[in-house]
Amino acid sequence: EAKAAAEVAAAKEAEAATKRAADEEAAKAPVRQPPPWRRVEQPQIEFVNMTEIASRNLPGDYYGIEFPHDAAQIEKMGAKWLTKAFHTSGVLPRDNAVSKIVSAKEFVGGGAGLKCILTVEYATDRPYLHKKLFIKLPHKPGGNDRFFVSCMWNHDRPETIFNIWLEQHIPYRVPKCYFADICAQTTNFILITEALDWSPKGTKDFKPGDIEPAYDKYMDWELPDGGPMYYKACCKALGKIAAYHKAGRLHPKVDEMFPMPPAVREIPKGWPGLDTVPKKEAMYKVDSLIRFLSETAKGAFPQEVTDKQWLEQWKQEALHFMDYSMEFGAFIMGAGTQDPNDYVCLTHNNLQIDNAFFWHDENNELQVGMLDWGILACGSLVGAAHGCITGAEMEVLEKHREEFLEAVANSYELYGGPKIDFQRFKQMSDLMLMQWACSITSNVTQVLKHTKPKEWADITHWMDERLVGRFQTRAHCSQFKIALQLWRRLGLYGRFQRWLEQEGLPPKKS
Repeated sequence: EAKAAAEVAAAKEAEAATKRAADEEAAKAPVRQPPPWRRVEQPQIEFVNMTEIASRNLPGDYYGIEFPHDAAQIEKMGAKWLTKAFHTSGVLPRDNAVSKIVSAKEFVGGGAGLKCILTVEYATDRPYLHKKLFIKLPHKPGGNDRFFVSCMWNHDRPETIFNIWLEQHIPYRVPKCYFADICAQTTNFILITEALDWSPKGTKDFKPGDIEPAYDKYMDWELPDGGPMYYKACCKALGKIAAYHKAGRLHPKVDEMFPMPPAVREIPKGWPGLDTVPKKEAMYKVDSLIRFLSETAKGAFPQEVTDKQWLEQWKQEALHFMDYSMEFGAFIMGAGTQDPNDYVCLTHNNLQIDNAFFWHDENNELQVGMLDWGILACGSLVGAAHGCITGAEMEVLEKHREEFLEAVANSYELYGGPKIDFQRFKQMSDLMLMQWACSITSNVTQVLKHTKPKEWADITHWMDERLVGRFQTRAHCSQFKIALQLWRRLGLYGRFQRWLEQEGLPPKKS
């Protein structure tokens, strides 16, 4: 036994020595030097001109060098360009170089653009240099996806800004950035980071340093515990980043990069409900969802959300709620409190399972890291919380929602943010659930684009591959199901009516 114990101790010491050596070598890594911050406004671009404009190669707005914007250009510009880019960003020492691109594999992931996994070699290997790199690229020129993401929504610039300037200030692990830039004139951008070393799908046992498998959105049956531990970890992280923002612990110019909105002091009184045309549009969308759930796809959904009589009742409740969108928007921004901006901050706004990665520290405890900062902006704290937790299964949300909200609020206060009124925060969350259910009525056409009406005729269970195996279908249908189940089970309409009375708002507008 003594011999065995000595061998175990020796093995642990050898492992510790290896880690110390690796840490010492990593400490020698050059620190990436961001360029001076400057604000860049994107010119207005017409849809008909998008393909021609996006086909150009122009210098980036921040580092000032031309860059590739698809996999073919990456291979053509080659190791020489990568070396120039990494020297420019400061992540690669001047006496080293990228010597070879071994492979470049382009793929589509999620909805925000094209991705590429690049394998490279360096003239001199160093532990701090990753040979496997992840590259994010814009959608191909032409088509609605590229125009909406790059021009209408402008998702690419916030992510570029985050990776250039904020990556080193966030109190959580994010993939190491090697290079990022964007060009306002063309809307092209590029992001190069380390490629994470994910564990294989299905892995359940982890040791220190392991990154768990890449989990897919609205497939929480893949999570070892079904979700609660993972969403709580994400919620704590959201609160901590928000606190760092409030305490001035992010970049010195973060307020220029991501300005706070003006404080919303009061809930507006006397505001009209929906005008005739918007109300007709809303009714059309709600009717489309009712028809989809109660007729087209009835066999795939639980009875509580396919019951046409209840759905017609829900329609009236939803339209009633929509009449108060201005008042709801002001309430979640802290209107009526002593300091409304206590409820408004900068944090990750879309930390769903597929925008996070989970890894195990030296004590083998679960930690969260973050990906995809494309919609980063100052906004309501409860909105950021819901951008995370609405990816959870209905049973998880029904049981753990208050626990998740507490994790956000407690972490926010613990790390330097203000103490917020938790009862109000929960009420904000109730209204956010209602707003979510109303907003998703727009997505029926997107579902039918990917899974045709004829296919739904014989889809009779949730795990049908034509439902769960198609990202857009699974994501939207999951939201239809979960949002309406929660509306019904939690009695959200009654909570809304009590809120109207609490705030002195008229019980009806039209």
